[in-house]
Amino acid sequence: MKKLVVFTALFMAAFGAYAQDCEAIMLPFFKGNMEKLNNHRNIAPDKFEWRCTYATAAFIESDTIPTGLAVYNISEVRSLATGETLPENFVVDLNTLSYYAYNFAVFQGRNHSVEERVCFRTPGSAHPYLVLRSTYEMSVIADEVLKKWAK
Repeated sequence: MKKLVVFTALFMAAFGAYAQDCEAIMLPFFKGNMEKLNNHRNIAPDKFEWRCTYATAAFIESDTIPTGLAVYNISEVRSLATGETLPENFVVDLNTLSYYAYNFAVFQGRNHSVEERVCFRTPGSAHPYLVLRSTYEMSVIADEVLKKWAK
């Protein structure tokens, strides 16, 4: 059963990455510098794709709180560029939401296990919860998706 869940997650991440806007997701990684983004994409395309896939694997929307997860308000999330917090009525758009634009890593670091997920209340969105996968899970998905694309 666990293998089926992992396979399903990888399959969804693989197809989801194509629909997501890598430029919008990756631009904050390069501090808004489009020239640096394009240079990195041209010089190290595999690394660029891995980082984009890693970031697109970060989030899942949910209608329920998965059992045992730490839950925060989305308004506790801060922009790394401005320091401003997200509004309580923030609308999640997984096509452009950038893991690199906000302090999501801080919330992941609050957990004692690298395999724990974190949940955010998103009452302004189509789904009331945004689930942030663990960095371990994000890495596994990115590795597996890119292995499949390489074949």
